[in-house]
Amino acid sequence: MIRQRMFPVVHGGNWFPAADVYETASAIIVHMDISGMDPRTLSVVADGTQVTVSGERGYGSRDMVSCIHQLEIERGFFERSISLPKTVDVSRAVSESRNGFLQITLPLRRNTGKIKITVG
Repeated sequence: MIRQRMFPVVHGGNWFPAADVYETASAIIVHMDISGMDPRTLSVVADGTQVTVSGERGYGSRDMVSCIHQLEIERGFFERSISLPKTVDVSRAVSESRNGFLQITLPLRRNTGKIKITVG
């Protein structure tokens, strides 16, 4: 299964954190790797069809570094938008950070069925 083809991804910056998207019976769950970032500095914005997370992973102090041998950890600004597979109720969305991961829970919008609309 190729992750990039499962959901359209739009990103800004030079990198973006890895994310998994799950669906339960009542919600869409976005689980994102935010290791090394202060979750209070992240911006999470959702509408009914997508969620956008942006922030920055900074560089540690390099005062004592005389030579860098390997750099693999992505750093700097990022912005990542993930299209959601179903419409969600953003008024009930919640997020939490635990052990270097951000979890955004986006409840599915309930189908209200048919309603009668009075013509005035």
